[in-house]
Amino acid sequence: MNWRDRLNRFMYGRYGQDEFSRFLLVLCLVLLIVSFLIRIPGLSILILAVLGYVYFRMLSRNVPARYAENQKYLALKNRFLGFFRGAGRRSERQGDNMIFRCPKCSQKIRIPCGKGMVEITCPKCRTKFRKRT
Repeated sequence: MNWRDRLNRFMYGRYGQDEFSRFLLVLCLVLLIVSFLIRIPGLSILILAVLGYVYFRMLSRNVPARYAENQKYLALKNRFLGFFRGAGRRSERQGDNMIFRCPKCSQKIRIPCGKGMVEITCPKCRTKFRKRT
């Protein structure tokens, strides 16, 4: 039996690695680089604690608990990144249509694509604005 089969047999029934574990590993790497550049007391202990938690999660047999932790992390990550994704975007594409927001009342307005420069009248507040489709 080779080492890969032994590792597969050992990891059977264990949680393994997920996005939260990868995030924690990258955090450890960043903290390690910071600790080389700046001497902060206790930072090496923090790095070891986070690394220990990563291995605890990967080797855990309590799969539902680790899955729930990962889902909480993903929800927090999506909420955080969603704030930045929608920040500068005033239009989005949906099939053969463009969706614009009224600059006054933020009402969503669907306009067909490929019409060039069009003047859009908001059905809610009757504000007129021009956009390229």
